[in-house]
Amino acid sequence: MKLKVKINKIKSIDSLEISLPIEKGLYAITGQNGSGKSTVVTAASCVFFTLPMNDYFGVTEEDSRIDFELNGAKRAWLKVGGKWQKYSDGKMSIKGFYEGSLIFGNRFRNTNYDTLKKLDLIDTTKLIPAPTFIKENLGIILQNNKNFYEELFILEGNKIDTKLNFSRDIFYYKKGVKRVSQFHMSTGENLMVSILNSIYIRNNDRASLSKPCLMFLDEIELALHPSSLKRLIQFLKEISNAFNYAIYFSTHSIELISGIKPDNIFFIERYPDDTLEVLNPCYPAYATRILYDHSGYDHIFLVEDDLAKSIINRILKNKNLLSNRLVHVLPCGGYSNVIDLAEEVINSNLVGKTSKIMIILDGDVKTEADNYYAKKGYKNNIPLNYLPIKSLEKYLKENLIFNVNKELFKLLNDYVFQQKSLQLLIQEYQNENDTSKDNNGKTFYKYIDTELRARNKTREDVVEMIVGYLFDKSDPKINNITTFLQKQLI
Repeated sequence: MKLKVKINKIKSIDSLEISLPIEKGLYAITGQNGSGKSTVVTAASCVFFTLPMNDYFGVTEEDSRIDFELNGAKRAWLKVGGKWQKYSDGKMSIKGFYEGSLIFGNRFRNTNYDTLKKLDLIDTTKLIPAPTFIKENLGIILQNNKNFYEELFILEGNKIDTKLNFSRDIFYYKKGVKRVSQFHMSTGENLMVSILNSIYIRNNDRASLSKPCLMFLDEIELALHPSSLKRLIQFLKEISNAFNYAIYFSTHSIELISGIKPDNIFFIERYPDDTLEVLNPCYPAYATRILYDHSGYDHIFLVEDDLAKSIINRILKNKNLLSNRLVHVLPCGGYSNVIDLAEEVINSNLVGKTSKIMIILDGDVKTEADNYYAKKGYKNNIPLNYLPIKSLEKYLKENLIFNVNKELFKLLNDYVFQQKSLQLLIQEYQNENDTSKDNNGKTFYKYIDTELRARNKTREDVVEMIVGYLFDKSDPKINNITTFLQKQLI
């Protein structure tokens, strides 16, 4: 199930539609600076969170609006007579919380110098020990030591003098005889204690774990060390599984994105004419344009997707082509992504002069790739070859619908689609779509993907079955790419 979000004329976004899965797991909304990723996260949080719209989105046009749809129920925020109003149609069962950027984050709201000075003078007797959940996880994430913030205290919001115009919980910790208020903590400490408190409150509020709950975290990497980010990711994975949270990051951090599978990465591409496109799945290498984790390899093959990666790795292993060399196969997305990234790698020397870069594209894009090279004016000497099969989406549509491969059909039906059969999925797809317009197979794959998520299976499960089938049948088409690999790895 997915939350459909439509954004119209909000900040830098003129028009954008994005469908966000609500199943538990970690997700990333990413893009280059100015792409609108923070706006998407903030707008999406309006589905469960009443924002002061003018404060968050500034001056907007009269037809600005945000629309949501989930399982037939609808919500919307729209401008009426110059004012924002909320609209609902049907019961939308969803919860969540939002932690904004450094400017709009909850931890800095309603703060001013005089208020903070008074909070520093709060009587110690009003403080109570912070929940173990908060202080231990704060220590683990920031210091890798659960006892580091043993003396963490909380001043509950309902006990703060109303004259201070401050209603939320405030944290303090002691180091020796010195007491440090939350507003004198480091930005990372301030951020994490605020997030952990929100999670703690939400955990205790989870009367029904079946109700979807979304967490939107905007650019939290700005305040955290990379090692803390890695521990945070591990913590959030555990929390997501335990409490059925779908956790979304607005980020361009390699530490965050590298821990999230491509199916769960949404890359917002802004084109020169300011139109936007959401790329999903998206691979970390393309989303971050950072390849330092891949430096030191002797050979790097840039490919389009996980199916290509699996095929190449199987050939390398079967033909013993990995001896005395370090080889890495890196999925980057569509053919244009691969070509662009290869050009950037060469021009910027992102992986060092000792690494040899090669490109392997899907077998059905040769004409498009040639035209793209000519259009961009790229004239590098990067070795290029093509797989014997098309993209995963096209391969599935061709072999399961157009020219049915009965053996592969039965294999997938028996071992992957055991509850809702392929026959039923295909029937739904054909009844609800003009299949002649689905040339790339992406619409059909959405039906496959929805069923995989519902059964806690992944794209990788399908890829593994297909690659195993190709090699078990000794598909002769594999020979051409095998020869290319052998030649490049001499």
